[in-house]
Amino acid sequence: MVGRTSPYFAVLPDVGALGSAADHLPEHHRRAAHPSGRPWIVGELPDDQFLLVESGQRRLAVIGRCAASPDRLRAELDRLDDVSGLDRLARALPGSFHLVAVAGGRMRVQGSASGLRRVFHAAVGAARIAADRSDVLADLLGVSPDPDVLALRMFHGLPYPLNEASVWPGVEPVPAGHYLDLDLHGGGHRVVRWWRPPEAELDVAAGAPLLREALAEAVDARTRGGGVVSADLSGGLDSTPLCALASRGSAKVVALTLHSDLDTDDDLRWARIARRSFPSVEHVVFSSHDLPGFYAGLDGELPLLDEPSVAVMSAPRVLSRLRMAQEHGSRLHMDGLGGDQMLSGTPSLYHDLLRSRPLTALPLVRGHRLLLGLSLATTVASLADRRDLRAWFAATRRCVATGEEPRNADFGWDVLPHCGPWLTAEARERVLARFDAAAESLEPLAPTRGRHADLASIRSAGRDLRLIHQVGGIGLPSAESPFLDDRVMEACLRVRHEGRTTPFEFKPLMKAAMAGVLPEEFLQRRSKTDGTTLAAEGFARQRDRLVQIWRESRLAELGLVDPEPLVERLMQPYSHRGPDWGMELTLTVELWLRSRERVLQGANGGDNRS
Repeated sequence: MVGRTSPYFAVLPDVGALGSAADHLPEHHRRAAHPSGRPWIVGELPDDQFLLVESGQRRLAVIGRCAASPDRLRAELDRLDDVSGLDRLARALPGSFHLVAVAGGRMRVQGSASGLRRVFHAAVGAARIAADRSDVLADLLGVSPDPDVLALRMFHGLPYPLNEASVWPGVEPVPAGHYLDLDLHGGGHRVVRWWRPPEAELDVAAGAPLLREALAEAVDARTRGGGVVSADLSGGLDSTPLCALASRGSAKVVALTLHSDLDTDDDLRWARIARRSFPSVEHVVFSSHDLPGFYAGLDGELPLLDEPSVAVMSAPRVLSRLRMAQEHGSRLHMDGLGGDQMLSGTPSLYHDLLRSRPLTALPLVRGHRLLLGLSLATTVASLADRRDLRAWFAATRRCVATGEEPRNADFGWDVLPHCGPWLTAEARERVLARFDAAAESLEPLAPTRGRHADLASIRSAGRDLRLIHQVGGIGLPSAESPFLDDRVMEACLRVRHEGRTTPFEFKPLMKAAMAGVLPEEFLQRRSKTDGTTLAAEGFARQRDRLVQIWRESRLAELGLVDPEPLVERLMQPYSHRGPDWGMELTLTVELWLRSRERVLQGANGGDNRS
């Protein structure tokens, strides 16, 4: 467990000998025991995020943010015959949490349907152990990162299910919306589906009250403990509703607004307009100069994430904001991340809408085409594409192999993978082999293209935010993203596609949900601040250090990248359209390898490399 600073937990079967590997889990981290007295849940968890109830031989632990009382959980546990009976509770409780239970000689370990809370499992000796961090299991197995998955993670736009693969050999992820069913005494296991998306059947008027209620319950799960909580207040339609709803709870709320010197930055103006409706909230305005710049921290002690993520790039800024929240007494910090995926959906939903309600779809498609500057021929061809997921996936694989441009790329089943010319032939072969393996058991997340793409986008956001949450550590306010709560996600998914994905209005579902809660003037905001200029400044300041990183690349040592094309790319001006995501993701894998290298060398007393 050396070097890990963020919370974690592991779930152990009730067996006498787990093998020497399990002894690496610190004894003082034991949080719950089996009736036999043997350890059941081991981990380092904040007390306010761990609730345990027992009834005879049954056990139920809720790990995370949940408003359920011990009495309610105990009542559910009393009538539980087997772990499948927890479906009812899992589909009803607000908040964001893991469920871990023992009943009927079985164990159930479950994360969230959104993918924010994940579960991994591995055979450690003769026993199977589950954990919420994949590197906990990797430590027990003593394995190194899988080069195949490292190669995959350098791609921008990696489609499902390739983006869900564990980076550690022998460590298997449980898909979002499923739970791990384990024999209590270390025998067999299976993965069981407990969640399915609701039908998109409501218009905005009917869906708005459901979203307001779900979001209010999500915020209440964070504020009902009282004390001080903090939240971003960007002046946008994601974080601002959280502040408004939090102001109605029992906790004192501190709202943080970032302000820059950019002429295009009007976030502060809109934040102040919104705050008229929640004047009791303490408003803290800070400058972009108060945060580390973009690409800062390249030589610092990067947080130890359990898999590569763009979160490592923003780690110094995330940590700085959490420390600022802590200075104001905050015990947790809410952000509006995930709101884009929940409130705006994906353009692929037009593909579904055109087939179910063409008269509704046509004006929306035309507006979308004009907004993005798509040609009529391209739009028609893409929307007419009837390939199923397997055919689309095979075509995507051919494009990765040949470098050719994909056909009918818009309104597809998923995002399209892209990486730069620095990828070696060996790395590309590893990626193609993973495509071939995934194709053998490929199944869509939903029957239709748009809904599949929608769910894939949400699950991708959940995985990214999970890793951003790992940036914070024990002792800092916990990072919270209420938009990724399952009940909030379900409320949004129940709204018809045109209520979420429209070129004519910005997030109409949230505007309707917050009518009467936030000022009408605020709900008419159409602008959005872009941080590309600040990112470009940070890129320019760190260019020399980035060149040095690629000259000493660990990925190059593994045979996965050729540094020269990366160095050439660094010499080019930063694009006004934003970062080169292929290069950014390659850099995150490089930095992730270095962060783990430093920890291992520190544990062994070796010298750190640059």
